[in-house]
Parts: sequence; structure tokens; C-alpha cells
Amino acid sequence: MPAASNLVDLRELAVRLAIAAGEELLARQRSLSIDAAGVETKSSANDPVSAADRASEKLIVDGLTAARPGDGLLGEEGASRVSSTGLTWVIDPLDGTVNYLYGRLDWSVSIAVEDENGALVGVVHQPRTGTTWSAVRDAGAFRDDQRLGSLRHTPLESALVATGFSYLPDRRAEQAALLQDLLPVVRDIRRGGSAALDLCSVADRTADAYYEHLIQPWDVAAGALIAREVGAVVVRGPVFPQGILAAAPSVAAPLQELLTRRSA
Repeated sequence: MPAASNLVDLRELAVRLAIAAGEELLARQRSLSIDAAGVETKSSANDPVSAADRASEKLIVDGLTAARPGDGLLGEEGASRVSSTGLTWVIDPLDGTVNYLYGRLDWSVSIAVEDENGALVGVVHQPRTGTTWSAVRDAGAFRDDQRLGSLRHTPLESALVATGFSYLPDRRAEQAALLQDLLPVVRDIRRGGSAALDLCSVADRTADAYYEHLIQPWDVAAGALIAREVGAVVVRGPVFPQGILAAAPSVAAPLQELLTRRSA
């Protein structure tokens, strides 16, 4: 594990690049829409990727290559490099592309750096509000310059639960069936559209839990560390294949039981 001073440098680098990428995305958002030229699709016709996604990733990758040429890279839009230092940067250059193309607020830039034990540093930046969440492993989490406190003790029936939906029709049908079980036993459900921001909402207590199926490493690498650093229980894999659950400890066990039972 790098020295504490080096971890601060890694965090500052991630913050600087996330903010710079956010500025690039904001400049491009004014001329892009869901129908714009340069918007392509990935897993389905409703899963877009834009020139802005690719430009943001290039900006981040160029910055990392200049500052940390030996580190590995794993980016949503194809960035890939094997590490010679033991550190790998995991990048989601635009988490919430649909929201971005519709002109909504809830999209973000997510950057994490990992070692063999997982995320060391995580940064999530929301350009439209200027808010930045960050964490360093075993050193707590912050919203801008404010250290985030411990999570509230909330029973499942009073929990506000965030989630996300697949772009694949068959998976959406399964998720709708799960909601039939979940809605009657929680306070309410929120669907924001950015996994990174949903994880940060658990960390800063604007939600009590978040779960999602078929999540990718770059969607959650930074946000999961931020949530974990304020005491959230973060579970990958056993809840459902390629899924994630992040929740306040009082909510985690009963919610995991419900999700596991329904997914079995």
C-alpha cells in the first residue's frame, strides 16, 4: 500500500481530472441531445454512448498517462493498460449518459485507483452541481471538504432505497418482479440513473440503501469505497450475479435476504 502522503497525491490527481472532465462534459452538453449525431448504442438500442463519453475518457487517460505512466487503466470506453506499479485506475468518464443527453442533473464522473486489495482512492464528481465526493481507504469519506459522518440506524420499513435498471428487456422484467416484493416493505424507491451517485447518496445519507443488477466495475469502484468508508455494508456477487448492494448496517441484512430470496 502506498504511503499516506502518496495516497493524498493520488486523491488530488483524481479530483483534478474528474473536475476537468466534468468541465469538458458541461461544454459539450450544450450541443448534445439524445438525438444528436455522434450518439451510438451499446448493450441495447436504449443504452447510448456519445462522443462526450469518449472525450471525457481521453482527457482522464491523457492526464493519468502524463502523471502516472506505469499505472494500469480500465475504462468504460475501452481504455486498457497493464500495470507495472501494482496500481490500476478504474474510470467511468460519464456515468448516467441518458441523463446527460436529456439535460438532467444526475450524471457524474467516477475515478478510482485500485491495488490488489481493491479501491485505495475513489472520487465521484457531479459537474452540474459542482459536488465532489471522495475517499481514501481507512481514512474516511468527504463531500467536498466536509467529512461524512456515520450512517443512521433505520429499519427496513423506513428505508429509502435507490436502484437502477438494466437496458436489457428480459432483465428489466425480472427487476420489475423484484420491485413488487420490495415496494410494500420499504419507505420508497428512487431511480437516479447514475450508480456512482447512488452509492454517494448512501454515504451522505440521502438514501439508506442502493442495489442494482449487472453492474460494471467502473460504475461502482469509486462510489463503493466512499460508501464503505462511512460504514455502509457493501456486498458484491452473492446478492445476485454481477450485482451490488450498499446499505446502512441496519438495512443491509434484511434487504440482502429479500433480494437473495427473490433472485434465487
